[in-house]
Amino acid sequence: MSSTAAHGDYHQRLVQVREHLQLSQEKMARRLGLSLRAYANYERGERAVPVELVRALYEQFSVDPVWLLTGDGHMILDRDVRYRLDQRTLDSVMNAVGRIEQRLPVSLDTKRKARLIGLLYEQCQLLGESADEILRDSRIGRLTGLSR
Repeated sequence: MSSTAAHGDYHQRLVQVREHLQLSQEKMARRLGLSLRAYANYERGERAVPVELVRALYEQFSVDPVWLLTGDGHMILDRDVRYRLDQRTLDSVMNAVGRIEQRLPVSLDTKRKARLIGLLYEQCQLLGESADEILRDSRIGRLTGLSR
């Protein structure tokens, strides 16, 4: 695929984004930190869209970079997708933290409990294991009193 054909498609999607946002070329250029001339050149397909512009569209307007470059997917990303929690993993973590707290002589303060939940959840996501599997690790088990 030639680069001319490639940016010939996505410059039209750049126009679609601006129209979706109901902004003039001038306002769009200003919001993106570009001169009107540079922005207009991108929309006309006279200049290839630089990575910095793709990033700015994503960060400021949630424009899906894949959609912008290929047309696949949806124009606007659901930002919450990145932050949705896996409820099953969260339930597993909450149950494990509850069992840890029961074994402690003093309850965890809110800040430490939140940190433990966050760290354990992150490990579950990274390792693809349940909270119980992670806590069975002998090194962690000694700290929590949950090892077998």
